Amino acid sequence: MTDTQRRIDGGWQLRFERRYAHPPAKVWRALTDPEHLSAWYPFPVAELDLRVGGIIRFREPDGTPTDLHAEITELEPHRRLVFTEFDEETGEHRLRLTLEPDGSGCVLTFEHTFADNPWAEQTFTGWQGCLDALQATVRRIDLGALDDIDGRPVLRFERSLAHPPERVWRALTDPAEVAQWFPVGVDTVPEVDTVPEVGAPMRFTTDMRGEFAEGQVLECEPPKVYAFRWARSVLRFELVAEAGGCLLRFSHTLNGTDTTGDRPSVARQGPGWEQCLDGLAAVLDGTAPPDRDRLWFLGRAETYVEEYRLADGTWSRNGDTVEMRVERDLVQNPEVVWSTLTEGDPPVVGAAAPVRFTHGYLEPGAVTGVEQGRAVDYAVAGGAVRFELRDQEPIGTRLVVTQTLPLSADAALALAAWHTHLELLFAALHGDVRCPWPEERTEQLRRRYTERDGRQASAGE
Repeated sequence: MTDTQRRIDGGWQLRFERRYAHPPAKVWRALTDPEHLSAWYPFPVAELDLRVGGIIRFREPDGTPTDLHAEITELEPHRRLVFTEFDEETGEHRLRLTLEPDGSGCVLTFEHTFADNPWAEQTFTGWQGCLDALQATVRRIDLGALDDIDGRPVLRFERSLAHPPERVWRALTDPAEVAQWFPVGVDTVPEVDTVPEVGAPMRFTTDMRGEFAEGQVLECEPPKVYAFRWARSVLRFELVAEAGGCLLRFSHTLNGTDTTGDRPSVARQGPGWEQCLDGLAAVLDGTAPPDRDRLWFLGRAETYVEEYRLADGTWSRNGDTVEMRVERDLVQNPEVVWSTLTEGDPPVVGAAAPVRFTHGYLEPGAVTGVEQGRAVDYAVAGGAVRFELRDQEPIGTRLVVTQTLPLSADAALALAAWHTHLELLFAALHGDVRCPWPEERTEQLRRRYTERDGRQASAGE
C-alpha cells in the first residue's frame, strides 16, 4: 500500500495504491456498477452512463439531489477509468483509476488531481477511508446471500452468463461438462439432449460414503429449472433468458441440523460454490478456471463469517455462573488442527495449559483433563475452559471452546478474546500467521457483544 500527496502544477495530486486478491474484472465491477460504486464512493450514484463522454450523476447520502456530476474522459474496460468531477464549491477534480493484473489478483492505482484548496489533507484522509470501504465492497461481490427458511440455511447465488439457456442447461446436465465444475462426479445424469426423470435416483462419485454418494432428481423443466437432492441438502438451478445470454439463479438449501449443513458450515459452503460457479462459467467460455489457492479460500471464508456472523459466540446463565461458547468450522482434519495447536508439545495433566489453547485475556491454571488429539480441560480464575476438536461431517473439524465464568466477569470480553483467538488459528491453518495479537479487533468484537448481549438481557427482563 502506497499513499502520497504532492503539489503539481499549482494544485494537488493525491495518489493511492491498493492490491486485491481478486481479478481485475471483479474489481472493475466495484468501480463501475452503480450499486457497488455507491457502497464506497463519497456520494451515492444516481446515474452512470459507462462510455467516453458519459455522465455520472450523484446524490446526497440522504437521497436528496445534488449538482455534483462527472464526465467520463477515458475508458478501457477492466483497465482504466478516468473522469472529471464538477463541484460548484471546489471546482473541477480529475480522477484516474487504473487496474494492473498481479498474479491471480490486481493492483489499483487511484489518482485525484485538483486545484489548490484548503481541503487537501482532509480529502487525502477521506479517500483512505473510502478505499477501505472499496476493499470490503470487492469482497462482497459474488458473495452468496444467506437466508433462513424454517430453520434451514439457504445460500443463493446469481450469475449473468453470456450464453443462452440451452447451452447452460447442457453444462448443468452433460456428464462430461458437469465433471469439469461440480465438486464431485455424477454417475446418473442423463445423456445429452435427454430429460432427467423426476424421482430418479442419482449417484455421486466421491470419497465420501453413505448418503453423500446418493441423491434424487426433484425438479426438471428444460432449459429452465433443474433441482435435486444431494444427501440431506437440495440444489436448485434456474435459468432466465436475458439479452446476450441468461441469468443463473442457484440455491443450496442445507439441512440446518448438524455439521453437514448448519450455519457455521456456510463458511466452507459459500466459497466452495463460488469456486464451482466460476468453474461453470469457465467451461461455458472455453477458458481455464480461476486459480484458487488456500489464501483465496481464507479470504472468502472470512468474508462469509464476518458478513453473516457465523462465528459469533454465545453465553447463558447457569446459577451463579455464566457459560460461554464459541465454535468454528475448520476444513482440516482433527490431527492437523491438534498438531498446529500443540507444536509437538502435547498437554499434560497437572502442567500449565499449552499457549495455543489460551489467550492473554485470561489466567490459565493447570490442565485438569486431556483426550489426546481431541480435547483439553484446564482451570481458569473463577471457572474452567474446555477446548475440544469434534469430527465435522463430511470432512474437517468442528472446534468448540466453552468457558465458565463468575457472574461478575466480563462475558463480552471473554467472547471477544476467544473469537479473536479462533480467527488467528483459522488464518494460521491456511498459512497466514498473524502477529502481534490484534487488540483493536478484540475491542471491536467486545463492543459488538456488549451491544448484542445488552439487547438480549433487556429482552429477557
